[in-house]
Amino acid sequence: MIIKNALEQIEVLVRNLKNENNVERLLCYSTIIAILNRIEAITKEERIPNYVIYKNDLLENCEKICGLENNIGEVGHLIGKALVAIRNLKSYQCFNVDNHHI
Repeated sequence: MIIKNALEQIEVLVRNLKNENNVERLLCYSTIIAILNRIEAITKEERIPNYVIYKNDLLENCEKICGLENNIGEVGHLIGKALVAIRNLKSYQCFNVDNHHI
């Protein structure tokens, strides 16, 4: 799995959460979890800076969108926060996907 491609697919899923019903949101959330688990398996031998922080930011906002946590804010705002977390995962402070082929 190419990390950059995986994060781009997670971004697609997050962007689509706005238009989905709760069952479809939960399916998207499950898919995001599966992709993140695979990323963790691939990179378990490496120390990826800030990964846990950014991953938790992403999941926390997705959980609020899916009704798994108390929803504090509009769905659009929560999606924006989740997209920031994805951008951070892609950044040089984490996977640095634009400069590495991982």
